[in-house]
Amino acid sequence: MRQNPGQRAKGKERAYVLLIALCSVLYILCSAVASYAADNPLENLRDETVSYFKPMTGKIIKAEGNKVVINLGAKDSVKQGMRFNILIEEAPFRHPVTKEPLGHVELLKGKLEIREINSDSSVGEVIQGEAKEGYKVRISEIRVNLIFCQSSAIDWYLAESYYRSLKETGRYNMIDTWLETDDPRVVVEEARKRDADVALLLTARVTDSDTYLKQRLFWVADGIKFFEKDVIIDATLTKELRFGEEYFSPGREEALMKIDLPGGARLIAMGDIDGDKKQEIIISTEKEVRVYTSGVDLQPALGGIKIETSAGNIWLDSIDLNRNGKDEVIITSMKDDAVISYIYELKNSEFTLLYEDNLFLRRLGNKLIAQVYSPAEGYDGKVFGIVYDGEYKKAEEINLPPGVNIYDFVYFEDPLMGKLILAYDHMSLSLYDDKNIKIWRSDTSTGGFLKTFKKSSPTVMLDRGEWIVRDRLLLLGNRNAIFVKRIPLLEMVKGLGYKNSQIKTLWWNGLSMEESVLIDNIKGSVLDYTIEGDKMFVLTAPLFGIKPGNILKGENPLGTRLYIYSIKGI
Repeated sequence: MRQNPGQRAKGKERAYVLLIALCSVLYILCSAVASYAADNPLENLRDETVSYFKPMTGKIIKAEGNKVVINLGAKDSVKQGMRFNILIEEAPFRHPVTKEPLGHVELLKGKLEIREINSDSSVGEVIQGEAKEGYKVRISEIRVNLIFCQSSAIDWYLAESYYRSLKETGRYNMIDTWLETDDPRVVVEEARKRDADVALLLTARVTDSDTYLKQRLFWVADGIKFFEKDVIIDATLTKELRFGEEYFSPGREEALMKIDLPGGARLIAMGDIDGDKKQEIIISTEKEVRVYTSGVDLQPALGGIKIETSAGNIWLDSIDLNRNGKDEVIITSMKDDAVISYIYELKNSEFTLLYEDNLFLRRLGNKLIAQVYSPAEGYDGKVFGIVYDGEYKKAEEINLPPGVNIYDFVYFEDPLMGKLILAYDHMSLSLYDDKNIKIWRSDTSTGGFLKTFKKSSPTVMLDRGEWIVRDRLLLLGNRNAIFVKRIPLLEMVKGLGYKNSQIKTLWWNGLSMEESVLIDNIKGSVLDYTIEGDKMFVLTAPLFGIKPGNILKGENPLGTRLYIYSIKGI
């Protein structure tokens, strides 16, 4: 519809006001950035860290035992604690056709560490190999393998900003770890497992007004600390970093860790299976469940024992329902026209079956819920609770909106409206009040689900449709929900698979839902995910379930991958 002149004038006026407001916000932000850019303590710390790995070449001008003098000094930016490779030149190598000399083959003879620095020279100690007068010394231009580790006390946005700053220098191959510790010995041990050259440990002491940040650098080969510095980060800088991350970052894409798994891995959960107060990772393939501990990679726990089922597993959870300090493993499986759920618990180094029935099971908060299965409908009847009183028993029914089944919903707590229900509504999401009245529905689609089953029919001529096991809905806090969105390979042609996925959040502000991307650009399709503390564990499969790169390397092309992300600060 065309606008009349008055409408156009009002529209221009509104646009002008919005433009002025936007410019004001950008001006304030840029002014704030400029105010600390010239003396940003994180940038100063980054520059000093990089200076220890400045590429340079010199030679040994004096050698007495393990003590050597090189012709590089303060004027060349040499620092105490730097390590140089010791090299000798061998025969020249020539162009294979023209025979033109192109240089000399260099042979590594050892390493030295700088102890004293003069203006034009430095004194070093040979820590490996041998050194003689005339030998070359060099810090190579090759990127340094650096593992970045932080303590749990550091603000996520602060550490993330510094991590990115180091990575953007191009001087390092940054090695991620989800390890959080204050102990240098633990960091160096982890660094050795990850083949790092240098370990960086960032710790902090936080007050109301400032963060006292300490960085230490270690040579991984022998664990020697060669750099330590304390910097003070005021609260204003931390807030500005948080503002920039929250409003200008499209979503996390880089995982702390990536672990390749066998192709059959499909479900994931966390639980304290052995009662040691530590969470183990539970991974299910189609017909077996295994328990792992995490470190550099996944290590089998509990002596490698497993749970085998005769059916195809479609849901996995854990919960300490019998309150004995150990989580039971909850498995729901589908075979032919039957659904079977099992409850197992670790006893005497073996998994013991405690419960089995033809229904669906799911953990919801600190409760266990169930729903009856029927071949004709899939989900049948009301969702109800399961309690333990010497044995597992049926409890009260749960009041849900029509069509909402056991795997479809989570609860929100609103201080004014009470308990709200967020539930799948076909391939979107809806919010219901305490009277099961729909008060909000999302405009975007989740993209589709992976586990669908045909409803049984008395004749092959009658198609009664499908029932679906939808993706997990998880909560962060009382009003922040997490869900999976899959992006099809071709929007116009369904069923060809998913090229990538997102983990998205919905935050209830009291009036409506605010949608945002938590983790973006996950290659392929998310199979399942779970949260433990400030870490998210995401199980994925590549497009068509095939990794083409593995074919070229002669490896198994069928596989899944576990990504571990930090969600600290969310």
